[in-house]
Amino acid sequence: MISYALSVFGILAVTLIPVYVALYVVSNLRQIPTRYIAALGFGLTFWWFYDTMGDAASLDSNGAIYPFSAFGGLSHFSLILTFAAGIAALAIFDYFAVPRPLPFSGSIETQNTKSRGGSMTSYATTLIMIPVGVAAVMGIHGLGEGWDFASAAAAVPTSNIVDAFGGVNAIISYPLHKLFEGTIIACVYTAFVARSNAPKAKWHIPVLGLLLGFTSVIGAAIGYNVSFDTTYFYAFGVTAGFYAVIRLAEAVNLRFKLGETAPTFLGWRIFLVIGIGFFLLYTAALFH
Repeated sequence: MISYALSVFGILAVTLIPVYVALYVVSNLRQIPTRYIAALGFGLTFWWFYDTMGDAASLDSNGAIYPFSAFGGLSHFSLILTFAAGIAALAIFDYFAVPRPLPFSGSIETQNTKSRGGSMTSYATTLIMIPVGVAAVMGIHGLGEGWDFASAAAAVPTSNIVDAFGGVNAIISYPLHKLFEGTIIACVYTAFVARSNAPKAKWHIPVLGLLLGFTSVIGAAIGYNVSFDTTYFYAFGVTAGFYAVIRLAEAVNLRFKLGETAPTFLGWRIFLVIGIGFFLLYTAALFH
């Protein structure tokens, strides 16, 4: 077996290093227009969603309702609830990120809006919650990845980490995967914070990296000794793709100029209808 220390510190290195490279590099590509940065993240998110849905076993759509009367049993129902919880979590993040339902003109740096608690707060300071929401929910899928990695590392008959995971190509694939996940977060951060009038703070990128990547380290630390069905982590985390696509598509629009217009307030009804739309076609897939 591969040692506990190598498993945990190995996943830490190959996760956090590429994540932070992506976050710092992309957010400093000042010569590339924002809409192209957003378009890059948009494209990456499409594949990420497809890939992670596979890890989420497609919410068991291929075999969940056999027999039909059981609808897949409690495990399938729990998986669906986990997916719905991911959408709900993103709705909560969005509630705090964009608290005003109507766009307004003028610099958002100087605009104030009433928070739902009644006090006056700077609108711009809340925009960091947009990339935080994507990173936090996407990071839950990383928890599953770290957990799976360590569980496999503890079970393999070899102490050679390269041989254990299928050779050099597999070892290269994972950090590249994390590099591009970090790029998605960096694209969202660049569009809604780095290039807006929102205040920039030194903690932004370090915290985004931890939300996205350190969950994999936590998963590895626990998963080395504890077995668990990680499908639930992927089912929760994959929902981040919905929110990332919506926000990045907004930033691709030529008329979208942070500092002059506010991001669109989505509201809980939009997230509800997104979920309804997904599950309508998902229901049809159950009968495949």
